Amino acid sequence: MVQDVISVVFALIAMIAVIVLAYYASRWYARRVGVFGGAKHMKVVDRLVVSRNGSIIILDLDGEQYMVGISDSNIQIMKQLETPIPFERKTAAEIQKMSFGKALKTVIQQKVNADEDDDRN
Repeated sequence: MVQDVISVVFALIAMIAVIVLAYYASRWYARRVGVFGGAKHMKVVDRLVVSRNGSIIILDLDGEQYMVGISDSNIQIMKQLETPIPFERKTAAEIQKMSFGKALKTVIQQKVNADEDDDRN
């Protein structure tokens, strides 16, 4: 009986240790690679899926924005935008400091705002 309790407690401690180690390993890896492995000078401002395998994106390269068509077999710059589309650029440090709950709320709010804009058009 006592042996069973000890083995259960040991198993719980081991599981907690694995979870904590995985957490710190993922934080270390995220710092090493950067936020989501993203680029420092390039940002996708907006994306529109136009077919099963094609989409149009607005790409910001250090303040200059381009409309780019993307398909399975081709990537083509369609146009350089004369008037840039405003967007909020967060630094990697700001994103890493954001709690998961706050980041999730931000993403949900952006999705709701995009859906409202689509409904208006």
